[in-house]
Amino acid sequence: MLPPTPPERWSILARIPKVVKDKEAKRTFPPGADVSVACDVRPRASILTVPIRISPPPCLPSYPYVAAADSSGLLLLCATEPGGEVTYHLCHARTGEATILRDHDCPMGFDGANVGLMVRGDSCVVAELQPSGDGSGRATLLRYTVGQYKWAVTELAYSPPLHRQWYCEGVVSHGGMLWWVELSYGLLTCDPYSDKPELLHVPLPTIIDPLPGKVANLANRASHSCVKVSSGRLRYVQIHGDPDAPVVSTWALSEAGKWNPERSVPLPDIWADESYLDAMLPGSIPALALLDPADPDKLYFFLGSCIFAVDLRRRKVVESGEFDMPEPPNQLIVRSSHLVHAWQYDPSSSRSDSVPACLRQEKETAARSSWAAAMPFRRKTDKIQKKYRYNLIMRQQHGIMMKKPALQ
Repeated sequence: MLPPTPPERWSILARIPKVVKDKEAKRTFPPGADVSVACDVRPRASILTVPIRISPPPCLPSYPYVAAADSSGLLLLCATEPGGEVTYHLCHARTGEATILRDHDCPMGFDGANVGLMVRGDSCVVAELQPSGDGSGRATLLRYTVGQYKWAVTELAYSPPLHRQWYCEGVVSHGGMLWWVELSYGLLTCDPYSDKPELLHVPLPTIIDPLPGKVANLANRASHSCVKVSSGRLRYVQIHGDPDAPVVSTWALSEAGKWNPERSVPLPDIWADESYLDAMLPGSIPALALLDPADPDKLYFFLGSCIFAVDLRRRKVVESGEFDMPEPPNQLIVRSSHLVHAWQYDPSSSRSDSVPACLRQEKETAARSSWAAAMPFRRKTDKIQKKYRYNLIMRQQHGIMMKKPALQ
């Protein structure tokens, strides 16, 4: 009889990185590392730390964020520069390498959370989707195959068309597809490796009793609904019903594209359990955090700075603790599924060996390009630009500190 397969290692990765000054990075990072990842045991936060030369710290209205976390150890970091331009960086958790991707010529959409990452063998693709909101049912798909040093632009059609701005909550990699999540519209999905990708729309389950009231901040929609992968399937989670007796429900997406209901648990049943009382948690509606990647009945929630896990079958709290993570500069953004990843990463796995070669290929391609070849002749200009960028960042940080009392 074969021994049972050990559970896959995973951690809760904070989406917002910690940004440190370059001198601190040199003192604390391993030799030659561009970034560093501190993996902690659940339910504590694992955090990516990057130097200020790679990413500015969180500044209003934007903040750097980890858009994707692959099991190979590859992280996709998006950073907003002081001038407003967005840069993409591929970071490898085990080696500490970081590579900036070449800019594309298409302006970023309303929300930067519309970029995803897929690793297939020794190949890596970064894909950004920009659906139109003018009712035309058209979308622009930008794909960057690492090592080719260019973006491929493809125009796609989707249905039904949107007549408003698209606001993406994030991108999920599952089943050889990337899934763009817009909680008020549904999912848009395609194979980013396909020569002729097709963009498919999958509506979300209809909720007849949503929580009353509208979320003032779009980034907080992920507090009461989210789409995550667990036990090999896409799953949708929603908190709904009467505010005094809310219910948390889960659905699983079938191969036929239908959402099958799985669990529906009244939150008051959990609040009344001894495990909840022992955790000294208030009886208030929490924010969704994530699903356990292996157990769809284990759901994580946020209440302020606390994170706790509930076994939906037993209706008990099974984990709880403080969740220390970098905060977004906008204090109106609450902790929710929008700010964490369930990262299935094992640093001892051989799967991560091919990824550093992928990054080195990207660096070599960049070095051979005409753009990079001109860089040695621009060293003086680069020094001036770096100093200007640093001064802009410092002014933004000073402005945040001055405004903090007014936001409280």
